[in-house]
Amino acid sequence: MSFLTIRTASLVCMAYIVVGAIVFSSTPTEAAKIIALKSADVDVYNEALEGFKSALQESTIVEYDMEGDLQRGKKFLARLKSGPKPDLILAVGIWALQVVVEEVQDIPVVFAMVLNPTTVIGQEARNITGASMNVPIEQQLALLKKVSPQVRRIGVIYDPSQTGFLVRQAERLAKDLGLRLVTKAITSPKDSFAALDAIQDEIDALWILPDLTVLTSESVQYMLLFSFRHKIPVLGLSENQVRMGALFGLSFESGWDIGSQASELANGILSGRSVEQIPFTTARKVRLAVNLKIAGKLGVHIPKEILDRAAVVIR
Repeated sequence: MSFLTIRTASLVCMAYIVVGAIVFSSTPTEAAKIIALKSADVDVYNEALEGFKSALQESTIVEYDMEGDLQRGKKFLARLKSGPKPDLILAVGIWALQVVVEEVQDIPVVFAMVLNPTTVIGQEARNITGASMNVPIEQQLALLKKVSPQVRRIGVIYDPSQTGFLVRQAERLAKDLGLRLVTKAITSPKDSFAALDAIQDEIDALWILPDLTVLTSESVQYMLLFSFRHKIPVLGLSENQVRMGALFGLSFESGWDIGSQASELANGILSGRSVEQIPFTTARKVRLAVNLKIAGKLGVHIPKEILDRAAVVIR
């Protein structure tokens, strides 16, 4: 499944974690009771659920598919309140996380397959952690730095309400790598064109963030055309964007591994750790795609160490 397909199911809302002190309540001899709430019947969500279950075989896991319907998820959670509480809820996908945030405050929650989890989880949520789909910022910036010694200024178009937290993190990390972000904030997709044109003489590379406001098909196509016209390499979000014309694409490797990460967090909670001790994670395994055709057009030499890491090389 391409990133854009996943984005359709996953970038409806964003989420973040502010954790608290919910402690496992079952006795050690009892099998943990877990509710797995799935946003929709999507392959990558199913993979994540299988990855989660693979490390929690001694637990009783009851699965429920929201079928892409937020109200269906809310009704299910309302019924859940009338019976015995589960020890933990797994929320797979952004819709499941959204309804859990709204409806559940007294049960530990672990999410999986959520992109940008920082803008859904409110400041008062104290019972949530999880495994996000985000690729670590350090890896993305390090990749851009290795492209060429001339890459020092990285252009970023973003919506502060969507990915402002990522930009703030990246600005701090960029300094340590001798890089500088050249940012333009927008609030509407139509603003992305003018924002990009405004920084065309100030950047050496362009970085596409997982930002719903920026990721319209028109904006992405304009970024890739901009790259070709100005010979500026683009770091995209997926193999699909690389095939469209980005030089690189970095994405999470698999839903199964994200689910496995979520199971490790759940095991920590079920072993007695409080949620506040378990911060959410980013993808620990990433998939790199490289487009050598674009590299040739841009006059960029791709180091062998990058090619050796790549899962996909378009020649």
